[in-house]
Amino acid sequence: MGLAASQARLLTITARKSDCEYKSMLLSHRKIALSREMSQLSAEYDDSIQQTKLIYDYYGQDSETTPLTYDLMMKPSAMNNYTPLLVTDNGGRVVLDSRLAKAARDAGIPQEGLDGLPSGDVRNAFIDSLASTGYITQNTADNIKKTTYNQMAGVGSCDLVNVNTTQGTLTDLIDMVSTQYFDFSDIKSFSNEFVAEVMLRKRVNGTNIDAENKVTFADILNGDYILMTSTRQNRNNLTVDGGVTDVICNLSIWETMFQTFEGMLDTGDEYTQAALAYARRMVTDMVTNLGAGMDDGWKSIGEVGTTEGDDYSSHGKNIHDNFGDWREHNDDKYSEMYDRANDSVSADVVGINGLYNHDNDGDNDNDDRRSFATINISTMFKAYLTYFAQYMEGLDETTYEVNKTKTSSNLIDDMFTFTIVTSVDTSGDNLLIAAFYDTLFNQICTKGWTENDKVNDQDYLHESLKNSNMYISTIADDGYYYQGNYATHRYIKEVTDEEAVAQAEAKYNREKEKINYKENILDMKMKNLDTEISSLTTEYDTIKSVISKNIEKGFKRYEA
Repeated sequence: MGLAASQARLLTITARKSDCEYKSMLLSHRKIALSREMSQLSAEYDDSIQQTKLIYDYYGQDSETTPLTYDLMMKPSAMNNYTPLLVTDNGGRVVLDSRLAKAARDAGIPQEGLDGLPSGDVRNAFIDSLASTGYITQNTADNIKKTTYNQMAGVGSCDLVNVNTTQGTLTDLIDMVSTQYFDFSDIKSFSNEFVAEVMLRKRVNGTNIDAENKVTFADILNGDYILMTSTRQNRNNLTVDGGVTDVICNLSIWETMFQTFEGMLDTGDEYTQAALAYARRMVTDMVTNLGAGMDDGWKSIGEVGTTEGDDYSSHGKNIHDNFGDWREHNDDKYSEMYDRANDSVSADVVGINGLYNHDNDGDNDNDDRRSFATINISTMFKAYLTYFAQYMEGLDETTYEVNKTKTSSNLIDDMFTFTIVTSVDTSGDNLLIAAFYDTLFNQICTKGWTENDKVNDQDYLHESLKNSNMYISTIADDGYYYQGNYATHRYIKEVTDEEAVAQAEAKYNREKEKINYKENILDMKMKNLDTEISSLTTEYDTIKSVISKNIEKGFKRYEA
């Protein structure tokens, strides 16, 4: 190769080598950028696996299924015990979403609050606005406005439900339940394999007559109503004889009675509520124990046996003294057996009047027989009210008493004074809902309010609470609301956000694979460039050596 050609080739190699080195430098910078990207991704992942969320564990079961939401705190439900958990800002003002804020404006409540509490008309304007935006239903709004506005709810009173009461005797209470009915039609039509007949009877002037299906609670308390059930079963099939009492034990009238009187006597006082729970429990035990003793009673009948002319009433006492007069009658006259049962329902027994059996032909073999069980509903109603009076007066001090017989009992009378709930036309749940909004309304008026519709976003709410941009205010034992950190609330817990962590991990793995793929491509390109640079360097050195030798030969020629 000539000198000129060698020099041209050397310049080409130099240019190519420089270009390769430049490209290699660019790839190296890109790889450094990928390293920084990977470091940032790792940092984000580390932060993500530390993510937490706020959950509401009302039942204390360490459940993480109920996230803390604005609606959960600011709408009435059993989850918040129908008591507002207020979201408040740094200034203590109640944070309202757009619909609650509109209601506050419509009611004329300034954002800085009022100097005092307004009238019930202003509260009703607040409620009407909530209904107009669909925040609550119109029916709920109407029920709330039926209740008396509780101006002390959440501002000095823990009793959020404002209940008006009056004092009255048993006679007054009976007058107030004159419009409360129980329809026995379903009970009378009840029938299964064992129960053949259910009869509602009424004792009038010593005679039992059929009663009307629909009876008022007042009639039951003033009268002498008896429910009689009868059944037919095989003599040897002793395990099914409870069928005659199952109807009595499972009557819906007991729960209806409980709910009716609890609605009238539950003033919200804990002691009164305990008295109602005691009365419910005692009556439930009385009714339940009728069926519980049946198997033992029948077995005793089998052990005692029957003989024509026996003193059946003495057998009854030996069999089961708790359930009154138990008899077995060996006679093929069904009407006589029915008359015995029918006449005995007026026996001087509280509640349960007895079980009677009838054998068709008088033999102790496999014959069908008729069983009867009766319960005095009127007496059971009075027993319930008597148990309530006992607890209210003190179980160790009361003179009222419920025993096996009426003559040995001292049942409720007009000497006891009831505190009866009045002027409330809504159910218990509606009272609680009204109390909730009265409390919320009072806090808006006294603390002021600010609008922030973002609070309905769960993530925004959680971050605001965790960053102390917002707080939660709760009612204390003194009846006032106090602001505090979410971490101090007994139902609110901060837990690892497993879903967010899983998403972060998936994102990390996905982005990491992308970066690794890019790095592998860069490594391959840089390796190819290194190979090319090495090859160019070798060729460069070779040509440079050739040029040097040509120059050296030229000088030697001229020297010669």
